[in-house]
Amino acid sequence: MVRDRSKGGSWLIFSNQHRKRRFPSFCVMVLVMLGFVIFAARSGQCQGWSPLEIRVLPDSSFAVVEMDENGKKIKHCPHHDVNGKLDEEQLIYVLGTIDRETWLDLKNMEEARRHLEIHYDRLMKDVVKEGVQGYVKINTATLTELVALPNIGPVLAVKIVEYRKRFVRFETVEDIMKVGGIGRNTFNAIRHYITVD
Repeated sequence: MVRDRSKGGSWLIFSNQHRKRRFPSFCVMVLVMLGFVIFAARSGQCQGWSPLEIRVLPDSSFAVVEMDENGKKIKHCPHHDVNGKLDEEQLIYVLGTIDRETWLDLKNMEEARRHLEIHYDRLMKDVVKEGVQGYVKINTATLTELVALPNIGPVLAVKIVEYRKRFVRFETVEDIMKVGGIGRNTFNAIRHYITVD
């Protein structure tokens, strides 16, 4: 780097040697990021986990791992964290969105569904034991709290949360019937258990 003070000004001029040292490190950084994008294993839908967190999960964290024709892994339905602990919210989310996944073989979707339902059945035994404690606040309820309601399974629980994200909040308990799949019968089954506050 050379200082040039000609014509009363003061500025820095970088030498070619300095530029030559920076260029290779910049190229390496770009190539590494490009490698992550191109060669990273594809994975299923996830709620609350970053793509990087999903990428570092072991295969055992997923319900099914498919291999495409190029030998790349396609990981479906993550539901265990990096330590192998079951993430209940994620389990409910992937069960509620399993039909949105892109599958190479539909038999694998059924295998994943069976695997997830085993975990879900165990979870629901605990949820049923505890029962609904007080009112479920439909504007803030977690997926686990929503599936504790009568006639609300993972698919409807996810639809309720997605509706909330799109339209901000339910003004009345009757507004829950605006969610696709919740009609009068389902509303009658849950109306004494829910509140908007």
